[in-house]
Amino acid sequence: MRVLHLSSLYPPHIVGGAERSVSMLAEAQAAAGWDVAAACLTPGEAVEEERNGVQVFRMPHGNDFWLEDWLEHTPRQREWAKFKQQANFAIERRFGAVLDAFRPDIVNTHSMVDISTRVWHAAHRRGIPIVHTLRDFDLLCAASSMYRESGPCTHRHLKCRILTFAKQFDQRLVSAVTAVGEEVLVRHLHYGFFDDIPPDRRRVIWNTAKVEGVALDYAKPPLHGPIVFGYLGRISPEKGVDTLLKAARLLPPTGWRLEIAGAALGPLAPYLALAEGLPVQFLGFQTPRHLFDRIDVLVAPSLWAEPLGRTVLEAYQAHVPVIGARSGGIAEIIADDAWLVPPGDVEALAERMTRLIETGRPGAPAGRDRVIARTTPEAVATAFTAVYDTVLRPQ
Repeated sequence: MRVLHLSSLYPPHIVGGAERSVSMLAEAQAAAGWDVAAACLTPGEAVEEERNGVQVFRMPHGNDFWLEDWLEHTPRQREWAKFKQQANFAIERRFGAVLDAFRPDIVNTHSMVDISTRVWHAAHRRGIPIVHTLRDFDLLCAASSMYRESGPCTHRHLKCRILTFAKQFDQRLVSAVTAVGEEVLVRHLHYGFFDDIPPDRRRVIWNTAKVEGVALDYAKPPLHGPIVFGYLGRISPEKGVDTLLKAARLLPPTGWRLEIAGAALGPLAPYLALAEGLPVQFLGFQTPRHLFDRIDVLVAPSLWAEPLGRTVLEAYQAHVPVIGARSGGIAEIIADDAWLVPPGDVEALAERMTRLIETGRPGAPAGRDRVIARTTPEAVATAFTAVYDTVLRPQ
């Protein structure tokens, strides 16, 4: 089988979890003997290369500006660029050229942030079936997150409907849809996306989770002294870091400490002020393995409905239990009310952390085997094979 993946970015250019997940899927398929390629955007000239058995096509983006330069432009410029992006015929032509060069049996699109859904037209005209994998809310929301300063969005705002209107029409070109979490799939169906696709072509497939340095024989180093809580990820409002720090202020004065790993999206000063006088350390960017070796419990307090929650999967790999927000993919992974708290509920989070301080260090998460079984590269590749077979099966 010849499979072509399309995602906004592809390693070694990594900004978030989507490109890591796509590359792990593509490499697992290549290792199984498939002919696999990946297409992505680049701020420079077109490049074709091979990476770990995957043929990679890097295409000039053709938008007003590169996606990582987003914050350097005014809100009006960003909105106008997002509106124009829907009619980016240049990327349609470039992707068409990739299709003609690689000639896949099936196209699997992923995160479409800054990629016009015109690319689906290119595949459809050539009679190539499309599987789309939902990894965010980009089709529904101009910010991809269904979150704004006032909190999680309860509906699609008019601005988002205007800035994504073409996607509502183009999604009819997709033959099957997968999602990294149940909630992200249900949310799209609720707004009329992919509701024409038969149920047997709508699947939830979790991401592959792999932590560098954590193999099957990994043994977590023993910890002594106060219980150590940890946070891993971007330091920003929607991630709930301020909720975590406010909860920390309600904890007993001794018997714990908190380690926060990650870079701040905006000013760090407000978070430092919340942590003043507490046993809290800001570590900056750290590899997951480095943090997991140092902590007893990870806290994932996100306010927005994360489609999956990669850090939770990674923590389970490293035998680290997680206190998580009861929303989106985080709740789907943990699936244990004893370890879940309402998003944004400072008192509930503090109570759960206090209970651990009082009862002592927990062991590995109870659901670890269940999570591992669904997230090995082989398991994820097999699940996608089943979807591809359903799409390619003669009617």
